[in-house]
Amino acid sequence: MANYIIWGLFIAALIFLGYFFMKRINEGKAQRQKALLEYEEKKEKYSYLRPGVLDVCPREDVTAAALFHCMRKENDDFEHYFEQMNESEKTVYGIYMITTSLEGRNASLHSFFLSPASQPFVPMIVDIFEKIGAHELADLMKAARRFAEIIENDEDDDEDDPEMGDYSRYNFTDFTNEFITLVSTTNVNEKLTQYVLDHKEDFYDYEIPEEDLKEGVENNEERISDEI
Repeated sequence: MANYIIWGLFIAALIFLGYFFMKRINEGKAQRQKALLEYEEKKEKYSYLRPGVLDVCPREDVTAAALFHCMRKENDDFEHYFEQMNESEKTVYGIYMITTSLEGRNASLHSFFLSPASQPFVPMIVDIFEKIGAHELADLMKAARRFAEIIENDEDDDEDDPEMGDYSRYNFTDFTNEFITLVSTTNVNEKLTQYVLDHKEDFYDYEIPEEDLKEGVENNEERISDEI
């Protein structure tokens, strides 16, 4: 039961994760299908971000829009997507990579440091949280990264290790629980939303396939019509 409560808080804090995880453990089939449909609609809508779209995008969709944009870049060129991302895109996608490592009943933050897909983001993960103003999470990830190195290299666990800070006695269960707690208590989603809006130009696409550009114009016209 405690794990369900923790996950509930975590998902509530990071709204954009609702597009990737079930919103509730016991939601019905119809609700799951609806969530999947909404996911696909938003994925199609935000794969390409036309200049100005984040100014009219609902605030609750801002991080999802930025994330779908980044996911599309990865799908377009998986081998080189990281090199082609700017720092703002890497910031959003790095946080997404952490959240994907926390799926499942026995989720552990350690998975982020072990997964080959996450490796490009490991050296910059502390800076990522600093950039969005989540300083407590940055300190936590610094210690977690060091602890992962200790395990990988079979080093002795030194309580005076400066990189471990206040987390010298933590194991990865502790790190995982603390991460979830900090996400739920430090308003991370709002910080990430504001970060995207402050760096919105970094997420805009200026070379959009004609069919996607046409669809984007039609969607914008529908939105304006609905507002009228």
